[in-house]
Amino acid sequence: MTDSDLDRPNRWTWLSYAYATLVVVGISYLLFDIPIQVSDSYGNLVAASARTLGGLLYDQFHAVGFLRPFLWGHIRVVYDLSGGNYYPWFRGWHVGQVALLTILFVRLVKPRTAAAAAAVTIGLAALIGIHTFAGTILEAFPINAYMTILICCYLAADLALGPPRWWRDVVAAVLFVFAALSVESGLLIAVVLVAAFLAGARGVSRWGIAAVVLLVAGYLALRFAVLDVGTPSLTERSSGFGFSVLDPKDLESRFGARPSVFYLYNIGSALLSVLFSEPRAGVWTATRNVLYGDELSIALVANLIASVLGTLVLIWYASRRRGDWIARRFTRDDQLVAIFVAVTLANAAISYTYTKDVILSPAGIFYAAAFTVAVKALIETGSVSASRVRVAALTMFLVVLSGAWAFRAMAIHIALRATAFSVRNEWVYIDDWIKEQRLNPDAAGLALKQRLQTDAILTHPVRPEVIGDWVEWFREP
Repeated sequence: MTDSDLDRPNRWTWLSYAYATLVVVGISYLLFDIPIQVSDSYGNLVAASARTLGGLLYDQFHAVGFLRPFLWGHIRVVYDLSGGNYYPWFRGWHVGQVALLTILFVRLVKPRTAAAAAAVTIGLAALIGIHTFAGTILEAFPINAYMTILICCYLAADLALGPPRWWRDVVAAVLFVFAALSVESGLLIAVVLVAAFLAGARGVSRWGIAAVVLLVAGYLALRFAVLDVGTPSLTERSSGFGFSVLDPKDLESRFGARPSVFYLYNIGSALLSVLFSEPRAGVWTATRNVLYGDELSIALVANLIASVLGTLVLIWYASRRRGDWIARRFTRDDQLVAIFVAVTLANAAISYTYTKDVILSPAGIFYAAAFTVAVKALIETGSVSASRVRVAALTMFLVVLSGAWAFRAMAIHIALRATAFSVRNEWVYIDDWIKEQRLNPDAAGLALKQRLQTDAILTHPVRPEVIGDWVEWFREP
């Protein structure tokens, strides 16, 4: 197959998109069933609706610890567009984001052969099944900022890996500004663009890269010198360490004098979490269970098997391509792997204050993309010229690998249904929650509460909960 053939979509491309559509439909059906949640959504909607868009952005540019004006602007824009129909707009927006992310995934891995199409099926399971992805669909605030950043990351990669065009430089700069001012992990847009450029991609020119680097410097100056926003402190929230979660007081007593120890731990645990699914949010759950003789759940074992085997495939791919990399000869697949490595390192670094699965979601989606191209290369080694023993061993390996990732993908579907059930229960006790949070909503806030509660309980009633002993196989402790 020539290079021109690889650039043109073919039947394997459309089959991959068709399969991706089925995946999106399954996720969307369950995702749309989750009401707008009480915690982190109702209060945010009240706050966003209480100010004009301009006033809201001004306030967020002068917040302490976080610089996320465009996140709040994003919420306000969808709020206004909804015209009071909050449920279909905010849930529909989330569904649309998942669909767009999935389309971009297939576009990036560019399936043009039977092996590539087969790899896409496993890659999509990794995309939605990896633990870093769960927080982007099980929660919303009411717009999940992390999902927004994932889309921006894939868009940046698509810009960088495409043919050189002047407008790509402009879009890359705008994309970076939007992402960086939405949530802190938006800074990773710059990492995607620079890593792709260093790996030989020229969709964004050197001038475009230079502009983005200057924008990074401008962001840092704005945040720390002009607005003095700073970063979250050590005692901002509880965080995992070792075999347990430490509350802010414990963090202060242990690491107040030496916070660098805690920060280095977070960076290291974040790297290992992406590659091996252990630790999770800084906590070594599986290791603890083994050391203390506690039972390992099926879900934990499946997660470890999927991630360990997936990472081994990536290591195999890197060792196979190292000669060309040393000679600085990079294919498109190599460039995706290079982006994954760079984003994972940078994502871990910006997680130094505290680690959380969803914060690592940019690294997670590029893990899925790099894993997909590596699996494609692995499948191609089992050609007709390979020995029967090699083909048999490869087939067995792929069966275990795909089965483990399929298990994780099934787990997220079950978690979505369980989340829909628990969120509706929260709305039953919304008045108690308001008292606990010491909120005092005005007439507009109370009207919003009534509308959202009605949507959650009456307009969109709960579907039957999935029950059975087998369900517990997919639930993590």
